[in-house]
Amino acid sequence: MRTLGILLAGGQGTRLGADTPKALATCAGRTLLARAMATLSTACDAVVVVAPAGLDLPVATLLRVADPPDAAGPLAALVAGLASPAGRACDEALVLAVDMPLLLPATLMALRALRGAAVAVVPAPGGIPQPLAAWYTPRALAPLDTALAAGERSPSRAVSALAPAIAGDEVLATLPGGLDAWLNVNTRAELEEATRRLEDAERRHPSGKPA
Repeated sequence: MRTLGILLAGGQGTRLGADTPKALATCAGRTLLARAMATLSTACDAVVVVAPAGLDLPVATLLRVADPPDAAGPLAALVAGLASPAGRACDEALVLAVDMPLLLPATLMALRALRGAAVAVVPAPGGIPQPLAAWYTPRALAPLDTALAAGERSPSRAVSALAPAIAGDEVLATLPGGLDAWLNVNTRAELEEATRRLEDAERRHPSGKPA
């Protein structure tokens, strides 16, 4: 079974107070882009990066997928990744937003095992679905594309219509990294918190492998 990692890296980083795209913000010595690429490369057979065509990122052209010119936002980027040649060729895709640096490859691979026969499996830490850190089968593309074309812009609403498997707190707490792994970095304070946690983890486990 061939798996594809779809990295959504289109954020401008405005709320982080930086003058660079969000993907290039530094978190514990590495950019969010580098961390997410490493995570997906470990969990998946191949990786593509979805971002606006004009966004300057240090990513090889062959690995880039451009956001649709007539739509913006994470749902459009999700659909673009699934509709790409690599997306259409895979058996399963892991969609990951660039701003979740605490997620471990092992966490995401364990999440995959929870999908069962559903079209997708979506984590819901704190009861809030996170469709941008979820696994999808190719069957998700057509309904998501239809929703996008009809004017939907909310990934949560569009993905909820797929009747995905949902992993709540009780399940997520048992996965590698636990509930703390699902921190989403949108503000400077959250970036600093993620940096602190990563630096603490790296001090405890210099090899990079948590006990």
